[in-house]
Amino acid sequence: MMTKTFCSMALVAALIPFVQSAPAQNYKVAPKPAISDYGPFTNSKITNTNAHPASGMCGNPAGHCLFYGGDFVDNPLSSNVANGLSNENTTEISGSPYGAATWVAFTVPAGQTWNVTGLFTNNQSTNGVLDQSPLLPEKAAFWSINEGTVPGSAGTVVASGTSAATSTPTGRAAFGLNEYTVEVRGLSVTLTSGSYWMAVVPQCTNTSDPFCESVFFLSDVEYINTTPTNASGPAEPLDAAFFDSPFFDLSFDPTNGTVGACGGIGCDSFSAGVLGYK
Repeated sequence: MMTKTFCSMALVAALIPFVQSAPAQNYKVAPKPAISDYGPFTNSKITNTNAHPASGMCGNPAGHCLFYGGDFVDNPLSSNVANGLSNENTTEISGSPYGAATWVAFTVPAGQTWNVTGLFTNNQSTNGVLDQSPLLPEKAAFWSINEGTVPGSAGTVVASGTSAATSTPTGRAAFGLNEYTVEVRGLSVTLTSGSYWMAVVPQCTNTSDPFCESVFFLSDVEYINTTPTNASGPAEPLDAAFFDSPFFDLSFDPTNGTVGACGGIGCDSFSAGVLGYK
């Protein structure tokens, strides 16, 4: 059995408006992507639980699900502790096109062609707020689908962009953080059979908006000796995700293993999905 802890970066000074206390004070001296080095956060949790879409549907609002890795589970009675990684472009963790991104692996089965209309990630966040200003009226997220991704290399970009996005509470929470589905729709991407990696990175870069001093951590999925809760489509490949971050000076590091972004503690699979038709 693997032991998992929740992994991500820490934003201490910036979190003061939203978090009553944050133990780490030197993250800028030695930044790490693991929340276990700095957390937990202490803001209020969501107490309601949203009903999950019917079988074969996922996202917010529910759409036809080609792939979904499964729900984040924070079960204190489980031997596997919940996990996640930094996934964001904010005023504190910034970069081009993101400050940090977790890339999730998925597979289009042999003989199938997928028409992708949307992508989403489920992220733990202090507030879940995305960009919105007079200069940028649409809330936004960066997204990409790549193939041939390997350690140290993004591979080939199949399609990418920064698009209008929604951020919707899932009703799940842990570590003093609420979980939000950050989703882009209106895409038109055709995928043939093969292996791919996807990213949907929340964006909040308006320096005049204090809510952009936020954190987003892509939720891990408990995937040990069982099928993840509400998973749909082809099973998410285990230990195939990557973490890329100019802020943390990491270039497509594996998320798992002793030299991975989580330092050998979990990060085997993540809560993300692909919408569309085949």
